Formats: sequence, structure tokens, C-alpha cells
Amino acid sequence: MGLEMIKLSNLADYAVELMCCIALKPEEVHSSAGLSAMTQIPLPTVSKILGTMVRANLLVSHRGLNGGFALAKAANDITITHIIEAVDGPVQLTNCLGDHGASDCDRIQACGTRSQWYRINEAVKDALGSVLLSHMIESVPDFVGDGRMDDLPLIEKSRH
Repeated sequence: MGLEMIKLSNLADYAVELMCCIALKPEEVHSSAGLSAMTQIPLPTVSKILGTMVRANLLVSHRGLNGGFALAKAANDITITHIIEAVDGPVQLTNCLGDHGASDCDRIQACGTRSQWYRINEAVKDALGSVLLSHMIESVPDFVGDGRMDDLPLIEKSRH
């Protein structure tokens, strides 16, 4: 049995990256292709994630020739937990902490550590929930400085 770490899925990691890219220019409508080119995340994956973010009410989709995606709310109203849970479901470190509780674990009656796992799980959720999308983009100037952000094809919102 190999050692594994507690980690986010690749999709959750990519979702945070994509949301950061969009949050850097919140007044713009961003194309899937442009985000894919800028992040080097494959277009089908970008499209899947953006659709998930729309269904979670974190992004809005604009249809048509000048269509694309924009934040559904301000970056300081979106937590990392919102993004992760939209992609991966609830933050849950052990099976017994899931929606089904004891039915997700056949050892629940013999386990003396569930209450501590609950406490740890809540601390992780609180930590993730305290990090806003606006916090994440504070460290992006280094990323922007290499010119990749300047190359991102954006579609301006029509101001009709």
C-alpha cells in the first residue's frame, strides 16, 4: 500500500486557478478558449469546470458571439470552500463525516476518534472558508508579470 496524502482533486485545483483568472478582470467576459490558452488547461476540462461553476452560481454564462463567463458575485463573496465543494462535493476527511454519517462507515460503533475527526474536519473547512477568491488573486502579480495574463483573449461585455 503506497502512501497517499490528503489533497484536492485536479479539477478543484484547476477550478481555483480558473476562478482566479476570471477574478483578475471581473468586468470582462472570458472565453473558454482564452482561459484554456492562458492556463494551459485542456479546453474540454475548462469547459466542464466552467459549467460546474455556473451550476454552483459562482459564474454567469453569456451566450452568443461575444459570449463567455464572468463572476456571478464579487470575488470577496466567494470562498475557496465554495469553489472546492462545487467540484468535489463537501469537504470530508473521513467517511463517517459524510452525509450518511454512520452508514458510510461500518466501524462507527467501535470508533473512539469520530468526535476528534469531526473537530479536525471543521477546522479544515473553517480554514478553507476563511480564504476568499479576492485573497487568492493578491499573489497573482508574479504570474501576471510573466506576460501570460496580457495574452489572454478577453471579450468585453457589451454595454447596451
